[in-house]
Order: sequence, then structure tokens, then C-alpha cells
Amino acid sequence: MKLTALNLQLPPPEKRGNPLDNPSVSLNDFAAWEWFGDSRSTDSGEVINDHTALKISTVYACCRVLSESVASLPLRLMRITPTGLVREVDDPLFHLLSVSPNVEMTSYIYWESVVFSLSLTGNSYSEIERSGDGAPIGLWPLNSRLTRPVRLPNGELAFETEDGMTGGHKRIIKAANVLHIPLMSHDGIVGLSPIMQSARALGLAAASEKYGSRLFANNATPSGIITLPTGVKARPEDKPKMRADWESQQLAGNQHRVNILDQGATFTPLSINPDEAQFLETRVHQRSEIAAIFRVPVHMIGSEQKLSNSNVEQMNLAFITDTLRPILCRIEAQIVAKLMPRQAGKNSVLTVHFDLSERQRGDSTAIAQTVSTGRQWGALTANEARLLLGRPALNEPAADVLMYPVNMQNIQRLLDAPVPTAPAPVATTKDVTNVNE
Repeated sequence: MKLTALNLQLPPPEKRGNPLDNPSVSLNDFAAWEWFGDSRSTDSGEVINDHTALKISTVYACCRVLSESVASLPLRLMRITPTGLVREVDDPLFHLLSVSPNVEMTSYIYWESVVFSLSLTGNSYSEIERSGDGAPIGLWPLNSRLTRPVRLPNGELAFETEDGMTGGHKRIIKAANVLHIPLMSHDGIVGLSPIMQSARALGLAAASEKYGSRLFANNATPSGIITLPTGVKARPEDKPKMRADWESQQLAGNQHRVNILDQGATFTPLSINPDEAQFLETRVHQRSEIAAIFRVPVHMIGSEQKLSNSNVEQMNLAFITDTLRPILCRIEAQIVAKLMPRQAGKNSVLTVHFDLSERQRGDSTAIAQTVSTGRQWGALTANEARLLLGRPALNEPAADVLMYPVNMQNIQRLLDAPVPTAPAPVATTKDVTNVNE
């Protein structure tokens, strides 16, 4: 996507022929409505954009898993010291990032909306509200559908948005006041939308869902043929009435009811077409394909195929390292770049990171192994171990003392130690001469 350079006037919109002006195009043809927005028609006949894609159950499930997983992680504000990182809770940035980014949202709701927009459109925009001295005091999410990066006449990067604050009119925000988090992109500025890049696969999924809905909506259960006895001929006007009578007693909530046929008519049930039965397998494949687009394990969106305790544990670990971690790194880097105070030529003394240990709280075995190993090898004190378990620290000096294994020591001490001499032989009774002899 090429950035638009803003001059005195905004560039005119792209002119395309309106398909709705063609009398041969029906107003019920959803593909024609692509003309109104950022949509893409697919070979399946379905129009795919972030609105229609979200109606696909798997897409909604993947976006929900990603947004809720990130929003549930604690965001730690850390101060960089010569001895390591120390948690900072007194700085105003802690309240801004971890408690309430603005007066209308909690941190959970804010980060959930940020990651939801990022997953669905490939970009997340938030306007940074600053005080008189330039310190950030608020983060306000912007509609990613109505926000885009632009170039000012002087070549600087800025963002053009359209929101309710200006009554629907467009306004320009400096890049320094926008927290922009993109997914992978060609230019490093505009993230590629997963929906648009996977429109063909999502169009097939939308078409199969629609096909399945029509299949079950139009399929009287049990399905079959009503046959009249030989010699009895139904009038043409009677057939629609017989069909409507059958469907009224067998469709929707009346399925599997006992029906009574008169005039010697018989009902012959028919099995489902094998081609129609295969669409269930297609739905399973599409569910896995969409999950792969968002890199979400299939068991997190409701699939239970080929699962065991061992591979679920490995998939959960892969979800943390391969799915969540790249998203978190994008967010953390943007926060440090736009929100952390710094002096000219020096890095900020503050940084942030999402605490992924919260994802392991449900795994009691992993927590116990971490605590026991840390205690035995002198990496954790008793109070530090209690904090990992979510328990308060003990007000005892011994709880802040590290433990070390006594059966191991520095090898240099062994090399520097003096070589022990052989002990003098001990005299025995046989070696002592009897003076009386």
C-alpha cells in the first residue's frame, strides 16, 4: 500500500463504475456491494471484508482467542537498574498501561480492542493524549477502518482519521501522537490484513456455511418421496398443497413427528447425497485452515480431533512462543518508542513487558518444577517462590536467604587447595616391643 501525500486538498477517491447502476445486477447480489467499501469478491461468489469475515465462526473464535489471551496478561512497567529490572508501580505510566488507559476503559478492555483490531485488519491505531509538558495521560483507540498513514507536504509521517470527535470530518494526527501497531508489511508502516490476504479461503468457508444452512433449512427430516397408488393422479394444484402440508409438519421444530398419509400414499425415505455429506469434511478442513492463518491451535477454537494430553501441552507452549510472543513484541516495542521518557541520545530507564508466567498458572506441574528447581539451585528465595505461587511474602529474614547445594563447589577452589600429605602410619600393638622381655 502506497502512502498518500497530502497537499492542500485530500486526493480524490478512486473512480470506479458502480455495478448497482447496471439494471442487470440485482440489489440482492452481495458481490455488487463490494463497490461501497474495502471488500474483495471471491471465486465462491462471497464478498469478504472484515465485516463479513467476522461472521465466519472460526474467524470470530480466532480473533477472540488472540485478543482475550493478550488482554489477560499483566503488563509490567520495569525500571532498568545496574543490577537488573525492578518493577515500577509509582510511575504514572503504570496506571496508564496496566490500570486504565483512559477514563472510559480498563486496561483489559483497551488491550482486547487493540489486539482484536490488529488480528482483523492488520493494524491498530491509538491516539496518545498528552499533558502540557508532553507526558502521556491517555490512550484512545481509533477505528482502524477509518484511519490510515499519510505523508505531509514536508515529508513527515502522519495519520489521517475520521471519528466522532470531528463530526465525521477527517483530521490529521502527528505520528508522535499515534500508537500504531502493524502486522507484517511491505513497507514497515502499513500492516497487511490477514482477511484480505486470505480472502479466497475465507470466501470458501463463508460459501460452505451458507450451503450448510440452506441444506438443513430445506431438508425435511426424514427426506424422501411421497408416492400415490397406481390409478390415483393428483391434480397440479394439489401438489403444492401436499408439499406445503408435509413441510409444515416436518421442518424446523416439527422434525421427526409422526405424519399420516391418506389416499393410499406412501413415503419412501432417501439417504443424503454423498456429495452433500462430504461438505462436513470440507468444513473441518476449512476450520483448520483458518486457524493456521491466525496461528491458533485448533483445540482452542473448539476442535477435538487427534488430541491427547501430550500434544495439547506442546500446542499450548507453541501458542505462547510462536503466536503470542510476536504480537507482544510488536506492542512492547511501540510502547517504548512512543510512551517512555528519554533524554536526547540516551535510552529510557523504563521498559515494559507482558508477564507470560500467567499463562502457566493452570499448569501446576510446571509451576512446582520451576519453584523447586529455583529453590534447590539458589535462584529463588522462599519469598520469591511464594510470589510465583501468588502468595504473600513472609516477614522473616530467613525467607529472603538463598539456598545453595553443599555437594558442589567452584572448581577453582579445588585447584588452589594445597595437596594433602600422606598421614603418618599409626603404631599397632604388634609394632611395640615389650620392655619386660
